[in-house]
Amino acid sequence: MNLGPWALAIGPLALLLGAIVALAVEARLHRHGAARVEGILWWLLGAGVVAARLAHGVAWWPEYAREPASLIDPRAGGFVAWAGLLTVLGGAGVVAWRAPAKRRPLLLAVAAGCLTWGLVSLTAWRLERATQQPLPTMVLTDLDGRDVAIDTLAGQPLVINVWATWCGPCRRELPMLIQAQRRLPGVRFVFVDAGETADAVRRFFSSQGLQTPRHVLLDTGGTLVAHYNVRGYPTTLFMDARGQLRDTHLGELSAATLAESLRRAAPATPSDDSGAHP
Repeated sequence: MNLGPWALAIGPLALLLGAIVALAVEARLHRHGAARVEGILWWLLGAGVVAARLAHGVAWWPEYAREPASLIDPRAGGFVAWAGLLTVLGGAGVVAWRAPAKRRPLLLAVAAGCLTWGLVSLTAWRLERATQQPLPTMVLTDLDGRDVAIDTLAGQPLVINVWATWCGPCRRELPMLIQAQRRLPGVRFVFVDAGETADAVRRFFSSQGLQTPRHVLLDTGGTLVAHYNVRGYPTTLFMDARGQLRDTHLGELSAATLAESLRRAAPATPSDDSGAHP
């Protein structure tokens, strides 16, 4: 979702809109004489986010175990929505039971916020499903100037990471993606640099002490970026073996969110030592 010059993932946007609606309902009820429950709403929101994050950590612990600090870093995403929702509803129920004077404004505000969050999330999911596209018939170039037809990359699960050397989150996630490329031979990882030259990309890998990964392509004309309406970097596209888009992740990936998206795009994809996943 684009807000002027900013790109915002649907998950945070749905949560933000839900919180705004809940607080607006609470303020209106308070103006008409209802008890003030704004502080409780903020507490419930925080508890729900923490619960959703911790649930994701438990569900994908083999990946977080490689880098435990990433569990407390929200930049890469990774939340279990139902865990957060149950925490919010359970907390609201306890407060409503123990404080009858606050019951009506609290429950109405929580219901309005949860309904808004659910409707935005459902609408976004349906739109995403309706606009999933196969690999386009376009040609990019590799670092040696050779043409590569994008639609020839199908045949196995495919991860297309759209990035740039100047992008901070891209630089942070790149070593993890390069390791995943080595660890998961059954998945084809493609690194599409947006708008830069081959020399700039080579200099970047050299300066960072990174071995240049396989399948680095250049989108100097912004053809693939425009085709998939990429508005923020990094953006990672997850395709199934037929080349059909199954998931899109805007922003930095962690090992856990990478594994989660791969599970949706390629349920049978093996990993080296991750153990069983949910």
